[in-house]
Amino acid sequence: MIVLVNYKLDFLSQVSLKSEFRRRKRRPSMQVSSKGKYSVRAVIDIAQHSDGTPVPLAAISQREGISLLFLEQLFQLLRKGNIVKSVRGSHGGYVLARDPSEITIGEIVRLIESPIYTSSCFSKNESVDDCRISSSCISGAIWKQLAEHVDNFLDSITIADLLNKAKPEVVYGLRLKSNRILDRADKGEDLVESKTAEVA
Repeated sequence: MIVLVNYKLDFLSQVSLKSEFRRRKRRPSMQVSSKGKYSVRAVIDIAQHSDGTPVPLAAISQREGISLLFLEQLFQLLRKGNIVKSVRGSHGGYVLARDPSEITIGEIVRLIESPIYTSSCFSKNESVDDCRISSSCISGAIWKQLAEHVDNFLDSITIADLLNKAKPEVVYGLRLKSNRILDRADKGEDLVESKTAEVA
């Protein structure tokens, strides 16, 4: 009887673990949501089709396959963030608020998304800066560094970098930017190590 009870408890424990694993797989922790991705696509669409004239949201919706209602919600944030400007009238729509070379992907994403690493592992309501083990947590340094790399990479890409180019050319340019950022990070680490060695 005791063996049977233990077996049932073990089985239920395994089922619970598998269920939790599947739940976590369905909800990745570090990613840009559809809102962020759609916002970037919509801003690029305006840059490609504007030529100084307003682009209607209906046209963006049709070209990009994004719900018009969803676009209206996103463009309220993009307008407040000085990414786009609205033009009223029968031929109204949206234009970029600034030159494409002055608008970065990082700026757009931060307007729409919450920062990548803000809450502690213990609770979504607990700030990472107020985490109870922040002074000793080694893994926290990893996620902070990752968030910094992501921000640096997205801030290095302007809308102008993505216009009037074939996809292979864009991909090649993004790889160059990524490599430069990583190279700078490596050089920074070497500098810190050499200074530490001098002090020692």
